[in-house]
Amino acid sequence: MKKLTSLLVLSVLVTISAQAKNKFFTANALLVPKLQVQATANTKLLYYGGPVISQVKVVPVYWSSRVKTNIQEAMDDFYSSYVNSKHMDWLTEYNTNATAVDGRQGTNQFINRGSSIAPTLVQPILTKKQISDVEIQKEIIGQIDSGALPKPDSNTLYMIHFPSDMQIVIEGMTSCFSFGGYHNGVNNPKYGDLFYSVLPDCAFGVENTDASLSSTTFVAAHELIEAVTDAYPTPGDKPAFPQAWNAADGNEIADLCQNGNGTLVGAKGSYTISAEWSNKRNACYNGE
Repeated sequence: MKKLTSLLVLSVLVTISAQAKNKFFTANALLVPKLQVQATANTKLLYYGGPVISQVKVVPVYWSSRVKTNIQEAMDDFYSSYVNSKHMDWLTEYNTNATAVDGRQGTNQFINRGSSIAPTLVQPILTKKQISDVEIQKEIIGQIDSGALPKPDSNTLYMIHFPSDMQIVIEGMTSCFSFGGYHNGVNNPKYGDLFYSVLPDCAFGVENTDASLSSTTFVAAHELIEAVTDAYPTPGDKPAFPQAWNAADGNEIADLCQNGNGTLVGAKGSYTISAEWSNKRNACYNGE
């Protein structure tokens, strides 16, 4: 576990509006060691009938060689260790062999451990320092078309890491000022399900590489698990199909536990990860 002083690097982030909260990661005071955040007694994730990612295949993507070296060196071990660990096993409580809140039949999926391929360093066609979510989608498709990225299926999740000198804009909000990360799902006419997570480097001006990596793995874990349990998030505080598991106010599984964390023990090191909400435990849980 890293020192607390190394883990507060995202404290500059501000809370975003309720209209978009179920897609975006935010933080005010990030990471108190081993904190287990208890939400209100009636907190519960409800099923809205949409798909989950049943056996996630993580594709780590670095948006140019400007992504910090320590992040590039660590994330292969992080992702491969995380998706094939006990931290995934308990998510079976969010299988979708269930009836949705509107009465529709669930997708009958079962969440299992996943896999991760070797990271891909892409040379983006877009070289701007500020880009939109729509432009990110176009870049992903272009990289798939060129063969630089593998073609997706319904289990593929592109985890995209950006350099610290880049800003992402979505729905009028800017990375590292209004949000620290998000995941998204779109149905592409050519490739079908396209699931991805946008992971800006918000440890700007931070020379402490442990702090930079800890903030990255925390946000990556947060977004990965939210993508697994809610593959098609939509803006707003009134969740509905095609969303999967959400609280009634639109919060996703890790949103309910933004300050809770745990430790992933990987093959090459230990990493800070987020906690998530467990309906069975009626509490935040990190799989430990």
